[in-house]
Amino acid sequence: MANDDRAATPVIGAILMIAVVVVLATTVTVYFYSISNTTEPAPNAVFDKQLLDEGGDNERLEVTLTSGSKIRANQVLIVSTEPIDIGGPDTPPNSGFATVGEKLTEGADQSGVGNYWTAGETIKLGREGDLSGITVRIVWNPTEIKKDDAGGQEPSELIGENAAVIWEYTIN
Repeated sequence: MANDDRAATPVIGAILMIAVVVVLATTVTVYFYSISNTTEPAPNAVFDKQLLDEGGDNERLEVTLTSGSKIRANQVLIVSTEPIDIGGPDTPPNSGFATVGEKLTEGADQSGVGNYWTAGETIKLGREGDLSGITVRIVWNPTEIKKDDAGGQEPSELIGENAAVIWEYTIN
């Protein structure tokens, strides 16, 4: 008996062609998904503010997260048009450490906020003197905020790529 292998060649060819198409389609899909923007969206949050006069020319701005998502504290930067310092329930702001970019987690947790800023928690912002005319922004970054090598005085970027301003207020 003679073996007739002629019919096997087109079947094997078709199977190999389908395998090549599947591998190419998978490779292209993985590539396009990896280059797409996969950063998490900015948190939804509602803030309340209160301007406090602490005697003399000293004012403090209290900012309270009133509702919305809890926010990872190491992803929050307080950006202002003039240097200010961050404080909390037990630590008042100190003008000697004021910068235009304050990490919520800097100063050995002086803000009083733990790993997450949750509804009901308040931070204090201030410096010596009047705060009138200063614009304060709460900036959320999808990754932890890093400081540069300037002794922790300034962040490397105030508002980085994929960051979002989640609150802004100009003090009158």
